[in-house]
Amino acid sequence: MQLWRKVSSGLIHRQSFHGFAFSVFVLLWSLMAFEPALADSLPAPEGDVLLTVSGDLKYPNADNQALLDMALLESLPVEEFTTNTPWSDGPQNFKGVRLSVLFDTIGASTTRFVAEGLDDYKFTFEGIDFVRYPIIIAYEQNGGSISVRNLGPLRIMFPFDDHPELLNHKNESSAVWQLISIELL
Repeated sequence: MQLWRKVSSGLIHRQSFHGFAFSVFVLLWSLMAFEPALADSLPAPEGDVLLTVSGDLKYPNADNQALLDMALLESLPVEEFTTNTPWSDGPQNFKGVRLSVLFDTIGASTTRFVAEGLDDYKFTFEGIDFVRYPIIIAYEQNGGSISVRNLGPLRIMFPFDDHPELLNHKNESSAVWQLISIELL
């Protein structure tokens, strides 16, 4: 604010203001240029690994993989929605991390992947715009963690009520329960 007062009152000459503006521009540009170097330190999991992401990713935390525990998943921006599902009675509230946010965090450049559940069920996820749609890896249902018995602790969930066009057999099949791994293609 004081700088603006000095500029508007003429206390700072035009040349020094342009020099200041150029310095700010250089500083911001350098921060953007070095952003990947700052982001490549995906923290190692401290708790039980719930999800392993493998394939072409820029920011692994172990042997070209991203090993994710609950703390790391919960540290990412939260997405939440309430929706009816074909396999539950009544609307269910889900909370988790958007696939697009997770992929940005690990530096994945693809939208194709194979999701695998604890029961060895695999589904190739392709042709679904998870940047446009808030498709999540859910880790909470109705305010609590999702037990293995209730098809958790992680599952891919779609906001079927908010986007009825997503409610089809293919997307029902790609809502992998008991999610344990993602292989980027």
